[in-house]
Amino acid sequence: MTISRRRFVRAGAAASAFASIALLRRPAAAAEFSFKLANDQVATHPMTTASAAAAKRILEASNGRLDISLFPNSTLGGDPQMLAQARSGSIELLQIGNNVLGSVIPASALLNVPFAFRSPQEFMRAANGPLGAYVAAAAEKIGLRQFPSAFYGGTFQVENSLRPIVAPGDLKGMKIRVPPGPLDVATFKAFDASPAVISLAEVYPSLMTHLVDGIEVPLPTLQNFKLYEQTKYCALTNHYGLAYFMVANGDAWQRLPKNLQDIMEREFATAAADASSAFANQERTVAATLEREGVTFTHPAPEAFRSVVRSAGLYTQWRTQFDPAGWRELEKTTGPLT
Repeated sequence: MTISRRRFVRAGAAASAFASIALLRRPAAAAEFSFKLANDQVATHPMTTASAAAAKRILEASNGRLDISLFPNSTLGGDPQMLAQARSGSIELLQIGNNVLGSVIPASALLNVPFAFRSPQEFMRAANGPLGAYVAAAAEKIGLRQFPSAFYGGTFQVENSLRPIVAPGDLKGMKIRVPPGPLDVATFKAFDASPAVISLAEVYPSLMTHLVDGIEVPLPTLQNFKLYEQTKYCALTNHYGLAYFMVANGDAWQRLPKNLQDIMEREFATAAADASSAFANQERTVAATLEREGVTFTHPAPEAFRSVVRSAGLYTQWRTQFDPAGWRELEKTTGPLT
């Protein structure tokens, strides 16, 4: 069944409203601390549902002292706007993709070095390990307190409405949407594509109006946002992963008593583990569903694409562009890249 963009937006807004309202079973004034938690994913995304469950557990464990309202699906603004709100304190909590966080913490973008990781498991070892800790230290310097457990957001593939992609040359001239992260544009320029930075909430109409020909998103995102309605081909490039870091406004975090900080950190660590496992399971099974929706898959050889990136000098450029300490933390997981 074809779903119009208008109907899709109404459904998404309704789901988002339900996700945030569902947590407010008691008057907000009854809580000593009332926090807003925002993200850019749909209400049914494992990160959102696991976070909603965590917020309920936190309310109970804190005896009603800490009430967290959830605002998914970019209802409080696009990613750059939500990040600015988290830094100013108008949003106390934010789940933000490492690629977008890279706009203010460059080391976070190192998780998006293309073809650097051999598996999702290796990618998350970096996000939850040495590189993630390095990013957390940098976050403190700009007024954000980063939680130690990241949410797995999937592995990126390339989807488009024009042609199958089997070799790097197939990307030439393609108008492709990329998220607002510093490495994404450079990566696709290396393939002679025409990258355009567009927020996730605006991707569907951008495809529908042919503002862009293609996108790069994980397979569950292709399904959750019904982007398969506007794309025909998917190349399983696995070019990089996505980790959602959860950050708190530093002042808001410091206002909480230590026992409430501990409760929140414990429950969101559980949420991150549950959501990451659920999303990985979705990623393994969703291809068959998308094929039934008419998506044609190709399996390009990654080395040909990696060679283009290396020949363009991007690995060397990024090693120089980012501080050497950040690159060293990346290579603790990946091994030497240049």
